[in-house]
Amino acid sequence: MIRTLNPHRVLCLCLVGLAPGCMNDQKSRTAGLEAENRDLASRLNRARGDLDTANRDRETLNQRLAGSQANLESLRAQLANRPEPVAEPAPGWTAVPGGAMISINDDVLFASGKAVLREEAKRTLDNVVSALQGEYSTKDIIVFGHTDDRPIKKSGWEDNWQLSSERSLAVVRYLKERGVAVDRLVAAGCGEHRPRAKNDTEPNRFLNRRVEIFAIEPQSRSGRR
Repeated sequence: MIRTLNPHRVLCLCLVGLAPGCMNDQKSRTAGLEAENRDLASRLNRARGDLDTANRDRETLNQRLAGSQANLESLRAQLANRPEPVAEPAPGWTAVPGGAMISINDDVLFASGKAVLREEAKRTLDNVVSALQGEYSTKDIIVFGHTDDRPIKKSGWEDNWQLSSERSLAVVRYLKERGVAVDRLVAAGCGEHRPRAKNDTEPNRFLNRRVEIFAIEPQSRSGRR
């Protein structure tokens, strides 16, 4: 006698047989999704960290930029207030900001170790006076004395600073005698401390022994308005 199988019973048996495999597939997919989720979360955290770092770097750059802009504005203000050099200085003079200057070697003006003007030096200074009373009649006059670095031994001066100061005073006094207003005149001694060249050869020492006369706008320095 042949039995007929109930279709519903066959379906149930199939489902029971497939259930363990389906469960395993589901767990595998769930585990994969969880791993993918953890990876995405990790990437998100790294991206947030990178964004925070980028924001901090941007803030630092903005601060530096602001500082640079402030420095630039300060430099522009300084340049705007800086006197322009004389366009065409007098013969023998050199243009400098706010005026002009002339440099005279010390052996033209003085004997070695001395601070008394040579007679022939006065002709040179008379030409300087002509410029000071002409092209530079409205400017202050600053006279700088300079020496080389050789120490004072026999001339009686305490040091090169004193010698350079006395020489600048001798020039200032002569300029006064020739009619340059005393309220325009300043004398300063620099000794060996502002050399034009290294004091390592005699030609360089020769360059450093000099008197410099500056004709400068009064407002370009303090003490005169």
